[in-house]
Amino acid sequence: MIKNQFLYFAQYPSKEGVRAILTNGASDFPGYNDLAESLDKLPNVSRLPEIANYVYGQSFDELKQRIDKLVGSFLFVDYGELNMSADGRNSYQITQRIAITVANKMPNRADAAEYMLASDRTLQLLSKIHAWMIADAEEGNIEWISRGELDKAEIIPFVATELSSVGWTLMLSCVAPDTLGTHLLSRSFGKQT
Repeated sequence: MIKNQFLYFAQYPSKEGVRAILTNGASDFPGYNDLAESLDKLPNVSRLPEIANYVYGQSFDELKQRIDKLVGSFLFVDYGELNMSADGRNSYQITQRIAITVANKMPNRADAAEYMLASDRTLQLLSKIHAWMIADAEEGNIEWISRGELDKAEIIPFVATELSSVGWTLMLSCVAPDTLGTHLLSRSFGKQT
């Protein structure tokens, strides 16, 4: 599920910015080289190549470490906890909170006008991502979020002085059938006893 989301959002920034996330190039860590291969198989043309960089993760320390090395705009996807519940029809669904941020790392000498322009530009880019997600959900191309959940989105300012960045964050609750397969797996375990 997390890998699918990672690859989905990797379609948006510039190819160089996405590839830069693999700082090791190759690894013995299970799945690393497959992930690199999956990134190489993405379409050659990025959906929003004006977003220069890609950051994906959960911790502020990871985010800071990566952004300290960046120049320009970035897409940051922060995934949250997973809540599982039965829907009353003997099946499960998963709800996950996800934050999608488009921001710009600002130079130390940036003035108020530059901050305002960066804020305006990143809001426009984030709106395009949201529109793409709606279109993809309508076509059934995203299994981890329904079209209805995209209509309940919230957009909040992203102002991070410690990151020298300004932008906007799209907050979503992704509700989908049991994408982890937990319910089905539990049935198979029950048959073993």
